[in-house]
Amino acid sequence: MDSKTRHPWDLIVVGAGSAGLPLAIRAAERGGRVLQLEADSRIGGTLHWSSGQISAAGTRLQAEHGIKDSPAAHYRDAQRIARGSIDPVVLRRFVHEAAPAVDWLMDLGFEPAPGTPVVGEAHEPYDTRRYLWGHDKALSILAVLRPVHERLVRAGRIDLRLQHRMTRLVTDARGAVVGVRAATANGEFEFRAPRVVLASGGYAADPGLWQEITPRIPLCSYVNPCSRGDGLVAARALGARVDGGEKFLNTFAGFREDPADPCSGSFLLLSPGARKVWEMFVDHRGRRFMREDHPSIDYRERSLVRRPGTAMHIVMDEGILQNASPMTPQTHAAYRARFGRHPAFVKSRTIGGLARLLGVPAAALRRSVHEFNAAVDTGVDRRFGRDALLRRIEKAPFYGIKAQGITVVSPAGLAVDGRLRVRCADGRPIRNLYAVGEVLGFGRTSGNAFVGGLSLTPALALGKWLGDTLPVAASRARPASTSRPARRSAPRR
Repeated sequence: MDSKTRHPWDLIVVGAGSAGLPLAIRAAERGGRVLQLEADSRIGGTLHWSSGQISAAGTRLQAEHGIKDSPAAHYRDAQRIARGSIDPVVLRRFVHEAAPAVDWLMDLGFEPAPGTPVVGEAHEPYDTRRYLWGHDKALSILAVLRPVHERLVRAGRIDLRLQHRMTRLVTDARGAVVGVRAATANGEFEFRAPRVVLASGGYAADPGLWQEITPRIPLCSYVNPCSRGDGLVAARALGARVDGGEKFLNTFAGFREDPADPCSGSFLLLSPGARKVWEMFVDHRGRRFMREDHPSIDYRERSLVRRPGTAMHIVMDEGILQNASPMTPQTHAAYRARFGRHPAFVKSRTIGGLARLLGVPAAALRRSVHEFNAAVDTGVDRRFGRDALLRRIEKAPFYGIKAQGITVVSPAGLAVDGRLRVRCADGRPIRNLYAVGEVLGFGRTSGNAFVGGLSLTPALALGKWLGDTLPVAASRARPASTSRPARRSAPRR
């Protein structure tokens, strides 16, 4: 296919989530003819899973509150929190596009939660109030994007194909990307356009791919089931560079609801901001390794990620179980009933028996319990400085929870340049191929830290920026469907 070949679309967007939606909307509003392929049966992607935290510097909201801020300050602050581990090229592009994106969302009707912006909430704080969210998590954002997107779909400006999972990228004889192939319930079809943007999400819902790309971290994920790495696999087949897997930080902490399913991660309520921490935490050696009630989430997460397998054990006795709030969002009776019935929840009449069930040295666990009880008696934790020393561990039966870090984002992703063109291992861009959102890797946009809003906001802002800047035709003609195999039109859903 030569450069003069006419395409039914100006742009193919793979994914209809936090990056793909603003991208498709803005490109279509500029007169572009957009084909949008989505593997799921609904739009929204990780917006259905995300807590919806966003951040930007220089917004109208900040100005209304008398807050002086700038993209340069946002850049410096983010790198401070992430210890300089964020991709500088992507971060510089993002901080300049974040405020226009947030202002745009507010123009569409997004309402920040009362009291925002703030310096921080769940993780390490910024030094300036630039952090905000809506009343209904990320669904607040989807609620304002959906009507605009649906209007453009009805007008034929966006050709939306749900349940179309990309299988590979199509290239011409020179190696330039000219389209994609996608699998549907009715077969596999080919679609062509002069530019393709991968906004297809991460890979933490694919255990095999996770093991290949992030082998040192056992998978226990809570993510969108469609986060299967389709964009990574397709681009890598063309020589694209995938990196950043070492920039991993787990969420603290949880367990597998189904021990055989790495994607069945469930959270435990362990934050001292949400409940008092009565219990003791030990590692694979049966020893305490952290201050259990430390107020910094970053401290707790980094303490856990350094443990083998990001694993730890939570130890308590009957007295603590009776008096402490449950660590799962259940009634106290349902929570108690898990012990002895779920593999991650164990109990024994003795500390030695509990150690065997947890798989830790019995002598070490007994010593840890003895030292913990001594700290409770004196009110002083000489080793870690814990404040909450509420009750001894002494009343049988004894209980333990086998916990580990939870994966909520994919660390590795596609390398891109300042224009978000996908790069090969030698640094050359792959012609006509772009990427945005989690397919870039959480490590690229937030480094090895959870910097406030630097997962969702880069997807929204850079998706919008691509939609504003990628070349599109001015034609308003409704595109016709094309398909290669058997010359059939790809089915609409």
